[in-house]
Amino acid sequence: MRSLLQLPRPVLLIMLLQFTKSLGASSLIPLMSFFIVEGLGSEPWQVGLYTGLVMPLTLLANRWAGERLDHGFPVKRLLLISIFAFITLTALLTQVSSLLMLVLLIAPLMGLANMGSGTIFTYGRLYAERNGLDVTQVNSWLRMMVSLAWMIGPAASFSLVSQFGFSVTFFCTFTVGVLFLVLAWTVVPREFRSSRKSSAAKDREPVNWGLLIAGFTCLGFIITNTLFVSAMPLFFVQETGLPGSTPGLSLSVKCLIEVFIIFWSVKLAERIGIRQVLLLSAVLAATSMVLFAQVTELWQVIAISVLEGTYYGLFAGVSISFVQSFAPDRPGRATAVYMNSLFLGGMIGSVSMGIIASATDFKTVLYVAACASIVAMVVLFATLKVQPRVLEEQV
Repeated sequence: MRSLLQLPRPVLLIMLLQFTKSLGASSLIPLMSFFIVEGLGSEPWQVGLYTGLVMPLTLLANRWAGERLDHGFPVKRLLLISIFAFITLTALLTQVSSLLMLVLLIAPLMGLANMGSGTIFTYGRLYAERNGLDVTQVNSWLRMMVSLAWMIGPAASFSLVSQFGFSVTFFCTFTVGVLFLVLAWTVVPREFRSSRKSSAAKDREPVNWGLLIAGFTCLGFIITNTLFVSAMPLFFVQETGLPGSTPGLSLSVKCLIEVFIIFWSVKLAERIGIRQVLLLSAVLAATSMVLFAQVTELWQVIAISVLEGTYYGLFAGVSISFVQSFAPDRPGRATAVYMNSLFLGGMIGSVSMGIIASATDFKTVLYVAACASIVAMVVLFATLKVQPRVLEEQV
């Protein structure tokens, strides 16, 4: 952690910016399905109407923002669009009383709000490049901020709902959005933008298959994580008969280990390479899923959660740098591909979990989760000769 104190003040502020953005998102996103069912009195299947609209809008917003950044659009303007969308939707949520209002008003704003994290990642990379900093290290610190925020946000929002109700919780999230606005207004220079010049030829450039393959690799890891997190509570409690506190304890151990491993992953990547770190992560991911399927005791869950946190920390620490390395001249587009793989993997995993569990059982979900990481590992091996250009440039 010593290197954290040695980072330039602007980088620390960018980290704070990412933490605040992720805190707001993590306080709201996991809560929405619960709000639709408990707060609005809708049927569980109707959650899909909301998520089915938010997801494609998020993918489009991330892609649009990435292209604008690569064409020299000021970072601050894009970030402010995302922030104002978030502030507006949290204010509206205190007044929403029907699913129709949620779908028509909140879903479009949520799509715009979700592009904020990718914009900050791109801003961090551009700043690191411009000032001669280690891009992979800056990316890992920013990713650590996301993990820290997600350790706090969901627990805080659900606790607030249980004590004070949805309206108070949404108002608290609104205040986080206001803080995010103040930080962005003061931290991000008004005219900071990519210095790379785009051309008409670049606009007609061929498909970057390396970038798409890198995004697909990330998709495999995210599907593994989402399948497990979605199935874990019911598998541990209903199928395995472990105490009701087991899922929360497992997640806490995983997140704690993950934060430390993210920091360590950069040093490991410097020694063996980013692709090799991802290969190791894939092996640990598949192994942890298979081992989780065999647990019968609480201590076993805790021990394997350490392994799970290790695999996800390795992945989280280097994955965005891996994706960006396939398009060093288009960091906005690369970051958009990375962020979209996270959102898309989350959607695929969540939907697939219900289908698989209904057809078989929750243990099968864990085996399928292991297979998703194995697919990612196969892709990494199959494209072994395609080396990230950023790493070569840094040598």
